[in-house]
Amino acid sequence: MLVLDILVAIALALLAAAGAYGMEKLMPAARRELHNDVIGFVYAVVGVAYAVLLGLVVVATWNTLDQTRANAYTETDALIQLDWYGHSLPQPQHAEVEGLVEEYTTVVIGAEWPLLADQQDSPRAWAVYTQLRAVVQAQQPTAPAAVIRYQEALQASAQLGDARRQRIARAAEGVPALLWTALLLGGTITIGFPLFFGMKSTAAHALIMFCLTLLVVCLLLVVYELEYPFRGIVTVGPEAFRLALERVRQLP
Repeated sequence: MLVLDILVAIALALLAAAGAYGMEKLMPAARRELHNDVIGFVYAVVGVAYAVLLGLVVVATWNTLDQTRANAYTETDALIQLDWYGHSLPQPQHAEVEGLVEEYTTVVIGAEWPLLADQQDSPRAWAVYTQLRAVVQAQQPTAPAAVIRYQEALQASAQLGDARRQRIARAAEGVPALLWTALLLGGTITIGFPLFFGMKSTAAHALIMFCLTLLVVCLLLVVYELEYPFRGIVTVGPEAFRLALERVRQLP
């Protein structure tokens, strides 16, 4: 995927560079130089507006990736908390909670995580989570210390559900189509506008077009690859759940 992105960026940059030579044949630089001042003023406004928009989208998609990664650790923190609660319960509830926590973690890693790339989730993981929450809620402690642990377990089960829903929601939340339209249209204008500048050296004009196009296309590809946190070159992996599974299996 990375190689393909690089090839696409270079190909479009070469096409833009070729456009400088094509423009020279259609309209010689001597004629275009007369309008450089006006074109330069307009292009400054267009370039700044597009740079701000593109920069904000890149930062937003990167922040979403970081938040999704942090949310995965929030989900696993709740799992470990529930496993600790299970160790405080008598049998058979002890073994039931411990088994459900391990099963949920295993299903998320092995079955659900690959589905997130296709914006789907695992019904089995939902079923295990529902069963785990039902087991926790079914406890009726009376001792003060047990009541405190029970309340913490309820909070952990709610936190687990919230984090799970956020993870699944973010798997399907990409850049809106309207924003993509603005990015692509703005990129086309930003790249195409410099063709109307008149320069005595066509080679220098072509080099400028090549570099400008390469920069804009690379940033757009960054947005594309970061759009969905579970798909692309840079993704959120199940490392948090693997660490949680190791921790759960190490508990006495």
